[in-house]
Amino acid sequence: MLFEKIELESDERVLRVARKHWFVIMTELFGVLIMLLFPFFAIIILTFMPSLAPESIHLETHLPSISYGISLWLLMSLMSGFMIWTHYYLDLWIITDRRIIVIDQIRFFNRKVSSFRLERLQDVKVQINGIIPTFLNFGTLHAHTASNNEENFTTTGLPDPRNLQAIIQKATDERLLSIGGQTSHLIS
Repeated sequence: MLFEKIELESDERVLRVARKHWFVIMTELFGVLIMLLFPFFAIIILTFMPSLAPESIHLETHLPSISYGISLWLLMSLMSGFMIWTHYYLDLWIITDRRIIVIDQIRFFNRKVSSFRLERLQDVKVQINGIIPTFLNFGTLHAHTASNNEENFTTTGLPDPRNLQAIIQKATDERLLSIGGQTSHLIS
């Protein structure tokens, strides 16, 4: 898996790995399915209702051109479906007991990996907007740090964002306590 290639510190533990909710990919793939079936619906309609077709187009005489166009359409539709799947599968939030790692697959060969330590975390916000996200329990998670570039740590469509928020806040509290205990031990 992708997150296994990320080097963790010696005693760092992975608390949770989160991908986008299944509903997000299903809605995107449903659009691809409609695109895949469109040429077949058009052929069926033109076959049973030839009066809808322009007089200059006859299916029998233009069969090679129509076959080529449909093949090209299907290829492009399948490629967009695989692109959606790749984007879904490779986008990750990895929450450890020391940091958060966000992997954002932008295009096929373009990936952005960002991480920040829990000590730098200032705020974690959750947004769940709409009826379907409320019922299926998915939404947007914003993790704000002290840096100027706060949009690096915003992802939409994450499952159970309130639980992710609770995991992050608990890990942050534990991390701050362990760091505070180490510094007070060093001072005395």
